[in-house]
Amino acid sequence: DRHGGLEYLSRDPEARLDPTRANPGARSLLVFAQRYSNGWIPDPHEPAAGGRAPARAPWTHRVARYARGQDYHHVLLKDMKRVLADLTAHWPGLRAFPSTDTGPYLEREYAWLAGLGFLGHNHCLINERLGSGLFLGVALTNLDIAGLPAPGRPAAEPLYAVRPRRRRPAVRVAWDMCGRCTRCLDACPTGALDRERGLEAGLCLATWSIEWQGQAPGPLEMLQGGLLFGCDICQSVCPWNNRAAGRAADLPDFPEEYAVLEDHAQLKLADLVDLDDDEFRRRFRKTPIWRCHPEGLRRNARRVLNNVAGEEE
Repeated sequence: DRHGGLEYLSRDPEARLDPTRANPGARSLLVFAQRYSNGWIPDPHEPAAGGRAPARAPWTHRVARYARGQDYHHVLLKDMKRVLADLTAHWPGLRAFPSTDTGPYLEREYAWLAGLGFLGHNHCLINERLGSGLFLGVALTNLDIAGLPAPGRPAAEPLYAVRPRRRRPAVRVAWDMCGRCTRCLDACPTGALDRERGLEAGLCLATWSIEWQGQAPGPLEMLQGGLLFGCDICQSVCPWNNRAAGRAADLPDFPEEYAVLEDHAQLKLADLVDLDDDEFRRRFRKTPIWRCHPEGLRRNARRVLNNVAGEEE
């Protein structure tokens, strides 16, 4: 009951807990992660990360980083299929069913089991080297892998790790490595994050601006501030992301498809208020911004203009 009215999250929980219900022949699940950010360096001029900027600043600074380029559903799925094709070349009998946020899977938990990171206090999957700027995808396969625990039994620790881990006799491994840090919880403008109970989706600014299509709770509209689409505040203040940004020069570049689209520079924030449906479709059909629909984007733009009216650089 903390899903903010997003019914697809509560639909068919049994299928989320047991992927073999939809595919009884599945024997393993491959987990993929793909970077879309080089971490976060605190930027006082990036509203999506908690900064402030006048209305004339680039509107893309008000968009969560994952949504400034092409739609990750297509980019990540394409790269997943390429990897699976290579695997099939080695194992001709392999059958794989990739999914990027479109199936009833607990991607974060599977990514934790696969050793791709830990679950932070901001409830994102955080990789110790790359931070939390990651897209996740999974693929059910018929590949039998020796040594996996029996299906349906909870695991006490990740089954695999990119880095070697010391084995300990403890019966339970901590889900997170945040320690006593509460920066993300303290920075959330609406108090949507709770260390013990999880995320309250109905208070999350990403829910307001995307899933609810700009229909923020009436008395709380000012809390949306200068955010147009999504929110990166809980990631931008995270020390793990600050650390990833500091070593960005040593990391491979993330796919260019996730960089800010050049066409976005043709528009100003005020232009989005009057953007008609056809123009919205032409510009955003293949981007994550499509999710909030034309009227949602117009509604968000109007609210942001009202909230930042009179702000100085």
